[in-house]
Amino acid sequence: MKNFIIILLVTLLFTGCFPYEKYEEPSLLSLSGEYIVDRITDGNVTYLPSDQYTNPNASFPIDNIAVGVTKWHLDYSVISFAPYPTPTGTTIWTKQYFYKTSELRPTYDLGYLEFTTETSRQVFKILEDGMESLTLRSSGIYGTNVDGVTIHLTRVGP
Repeated sequence: MKNFIIILLVTLLFTGCFPYEKYEEPSLLSLSGEYIVDRITDGNVTYLPSDQYTNPNASFPIDNIAVGVTKWHLDYSVISFAPYPTPTGTTIWTKQYFYKTSELRPTYDLGYLEFTTETSRQVFKILEDGMESLTLRSSGIYGTNVDGVTIHLTRVGP
């Protein structure tokens, strides 16, 4: 019995000395839903609801955003902008584009969201994909000194 207690104490001593490493499951993207742009960070300037973000060097959809009002919608393959509410209560999205996410990515990197509009190719780094939020960082404008902006979206619908 004495040997059992000694072995138990030695085992507890050694297992208690190992650092605790929390294992986290790699996250899977769940982009689908209707979002509202609720904050934009451009360099050191943060735009909050009721602010108007305007960037004459950028192209649609990040050239002119009414923070707290502008809505985006993503489903499994289409990103939609410029909603038009109908009298029956449904929404028609007037600008829709097919998007893709990066295929090969490290375990904890959420990858990129890419789509092409009529005037440009848009690439956003997915920084966070929460249960009710999405944070994207635009890649900036190639060939200029315009850096990307960080767009924080909050889910408001399916």
